[in-house]
Amino acid sequence: MGYHVTLLRSSQGKQIPISLEEASAAAAALDGWSYSDTPPTFTFAAADTSFCLWYQEGELWTKNPDEGCIDAMLALAKRLDARVRGDEGETYDAGTTYQHPDDIQLQAEMEAASKVLIAGELKRQKFFRNAIVGFFVLLGGIGFLVGKWLERH
Repeated sequence: MGYHVTLLRSSQGKQIPISLEEASAAAAALDGWSYSDTPPTFTFAAADTSFCLWYQEGELWTKNPDEGCIDAMLALAKRLDARVRGDEGETYDAGTTYQHPDDIQLQAEMEAASKVLIAGELKRQKFFRNAIVGFFVLLGGIGFLVGKWLERH
């Protein structure tokens, strides 16, 4: 599993898809970018960094970016009136990160979903733990009864 960074556009808490055509035009206007349509990918190559962005559902994304990758993504994002967001909901901006206002609701939804997943997992773990303890208690009880039976015979 890797760290995903996404180039996306949003306004007033709603995501606005980036069309493949406008992403292609923006990449063509910048040095170092090339486009391939099968699958739709944007490749950046420079002396100090090279990486690939995948286009999917109105977003561009990559895995495990370095600083040069983030800088190139920020330049492309500027041409698209978009932004660069990391896996943890942080928005990148010229060497810093911040919580974008459009992601505040998203962050709350991610935390709520996480709590639901954790609660379900804890319930499942409790069930299995109790089943294992119950099995050994039952096994101990059977052993005790067999021992008592053998004492009598």
